Amino acid sequence: RLLLLHTPSSMLPKTYSNNGPPPKTLSSSLSSPQQQKGGEEEPVAVIAHAISLIKCSKGPSVTGFLDAAAILRHSIHKNSIHYRPPHNNSTSTSPATTTIKASPPSRYSYQMYAIVHPSCEQHAQVLQRLGYEIMVRDHPVKKEDIKGEWLRNHIEAENCCGSAEFIKLYAYHLKNHPIAVHWDMDVAILHPLDDLYDVMIFPPSDPRNKAARERIERQHPEEKWPEVVDAFLTRDVTSAMPWEERTAVQGGFLVARPDVAVFDAYINFIKEGNYIGGRGDGTGWAGLGYGGFQGAMAYQGVVAYYYDQLRPNTAVELNVCRWNQVAADVLWRGPQRKNEHHLQCREHPRTLLPNGQPDYASNTQCEDCRNTPVASVKTAHYTACKKPWECKVAHPRVPRDKRQSYRLENLVNVTYCMELVREWFVLRREFEEALEVASEGKTKPASRTGGYEDGYFLGYCHREGGYVAMEPPPDGFDVKRIYGM
Repeated sequence: RLLLLHTPSSMLPKTYSNNGPPPKTLSSSLSSPQQQKGGEEEPVAVIAHAISLIKCSKGPSVTGFLDAAAILRHSIHKNSIHYRPPHNNSTSTSPATTTIKASPPSRYSYQMYAIVHPSCEQHAQVLQRLGYEIMVRDHPVKKEDIKGEWLRNHIEAENCCGSAEFIKLYAYHLKNHPIAVHWDMDVAILHPLDDLYDVMIFPPSDPRNKAARERIERQHPEEKWPEVVDAFLTRDVTSAMPWEERTAVQGGFLVARPDVAVFDAYINFIKEGNYIGGRGDGTGWAGLGYGGFQGAMAYQGVVAYYYDQLRPNTAVELNVCRWNQVAADVLWRGPQRKNEHHLQCREHPRTLLPNGQPDYASNTQCEDCRNTPVASVKTAHYTACKKPWECKVAHPRVPRDKRQSYRLENLVNVTYCMELVREWFVLRREFEEALEVASEGKTKPASRTGGYEDGYFLGYCHREGGYVAMEPPPDGFDVKRIYGM
């Protein structure tokens, strides 16, 4: 079983640089066009893709961690300029083909980064072996730095990680790249993100920018595009309430233009701590309603406040059923205010009545993300549909508060969730087979003999929770042998 490697931080080089001659690069179906075609194909730009390692565990509880990092990187590679479809010479004995239709090839390269909190530094070498450049960073705002008393006294209870979650903001420091994408690790990229990049890189008058804008599916296509786009994001619609005007950013996905000045702006208003406790109008950041929802005091709240209030008309909200798709219910089913808002869209109404009040009655026409065709999903985020390595079917949990039963019974479409989970396992199988070739047979794919829901888990699960982790690469292995970069 592949678990996190525990190496004392005193033994880790602070720069995590690779010294010595580059490893031998094997020619394979995954290698870059420069290696296969003599270098005639050049990327438009190199995009930074970052994850953050904030809170770490040890032992069996971290099974799947390395697998997730490997599969995320593999899915990014598949949707980069460097990918070439595999030859039809696989030695696989079990059918595990994707249902995703091939997209036009990407024109962009990539570089992987891991922003690692010092408490997780012992795991940095694992990520480095997967091709991540390591950035060890302490949280930029600590509790004692915050002036506002309410925020200072409550921030550490927010979400999973309190103020440590602000290390995600260091993605804005990746200024050697024109664009940085910050991901949660429980994500798979299913199609290239070139349209987003084209809008941010090329001038608004450029035909490539204009064409990309026509293709991008936004959450609110009726709204006017910003002339210059500095970020793309999605909202946490599945946690929203129809009567609340403010909605959190979904923290698993942010495409942004790196800028240290933007990072500084975040840090300044967080340290100021102008935050009012509670939920709804008059709460949260600057008392503007950014309070009480999940992550409000941390990343999901500060990103929403920043792009809504401090830099309005610079970010574009993407269609939540296609980008960062969590595949959860977007209709309100209570329990509070159930009769008043039952089956309305969770998003606050965008239209008003003649008296200026929100038009709740007509706020019922929202796409059902539980049934969006998998082939049209750009990126999948495994939250409501469960983490693939947990080997859990996305059946509704039984709540202590029985009033929540109706909502939870309708939270996901179990069959649809499992189709998305299957795509993750297809990526895993591809990575293992590529690793076997690149390691010259030293690392074999894990045995796919698990019979638990094997139509979806593809033999990698013996039972619920019985995940078969990947075999580790051999000592001294460099992931460049797989990808050529």
